[in-house]
Amino acid sequence: MAEVPRNEIRLVTIGKTGNGKSSSCNTILGQDICESGCGNAGVTTSCMVRYAKRFEKLICLVDTPGIQDSSRNNEDVQNEIRDCIKFSCPGPHAIILVVPIGRFTDEDVKTVEHFCSHFGKELEKYVIVLFTRFDDMKREMKKNPNHLGMKGFIEKLTPRLKEFLSKCEYRYVEFDNTLEGISAESQVQRLLDVVDNMVRENGGLHYTNKDYQDAEIELQRQIAEIKQKNELERMKIEEKMRKEISDDIRKQYEQKQQELLRELERMREKAKRGNWFTKLIGL
Repeated sequence: MAEVPRNEIRLVTIGKTGNGKSSSCNTILGQDICESGCGNAGVTTSCMVRYAKRFEKLICLVDTPGIQDSSRNNEDVQNEIRDCIKFSCPGPHAIILVVPIGRFTDEDVKTVEHFCSHFGKELEKYVIVLFTRFDDMKREMKKNPNHLGMKGFIEKLTPRLKEFLSKCEYRYVEFDNTLEGISAESQVQRLLDVVDNMVRENGGLHYTNKDYQDAEIELQRQIAEIKQKNELERMKIEEKMRKEISDDIRKQYEQKQQELLRELERMREKAKRGNWFTKLIGL
């Protein structure tokens, strides 16, 4: 596995359509650059990557479509997986499972398992659960003073969901995507703190596998090819400039020579006229 770049955090969001991935991505990035909607009709239809400078880090966020959508065939999913690898190369620091509070089901666990099946079981060590719709829970807590909040929510989960969270070392954060300003920033900072702690627990390394390694090799090959092409272009431009300068100097020299010749011709003519006048007056 490769070393973690200190200034870049690569995140991949997964989850069923309508779970609030795009809204959460906007919160994480601190700007509305991912289209979001409400209801069951998710807006994101293809794998996208977005960048933002946040808390002195460069956030690379890959927003994936709902890979469990029944409308998607296996070929579409494979293409999205390839795009995900390309966008998050050389490997993600965290896989963010986005799921609404109160709608955390076995299907969400299957989403993670299905996603990880394309990469390897080791990827499970990089999963963080992001619970959306925390604003709904806050309203319930205001109505019911005895509401136990997230602690009570976790305790009421099914055994399978508790087992899944246990595998994730209970790495989860809750998001209220209606928040703005400092309140919104603080929940993003909590998420990044969870990512940093998880990366340290994983030996300070991001996830990688053979597909990512192959993608990184191909990426470096393309970068080297572009650099070589740019160098050749630079050399061509320099050669053209040298030729143009050389041509200009040659033209200036020839022009100067012509001027000198014309001046000599004038002097000759003048001298001839002078000699003729001298002979004419008999001197």
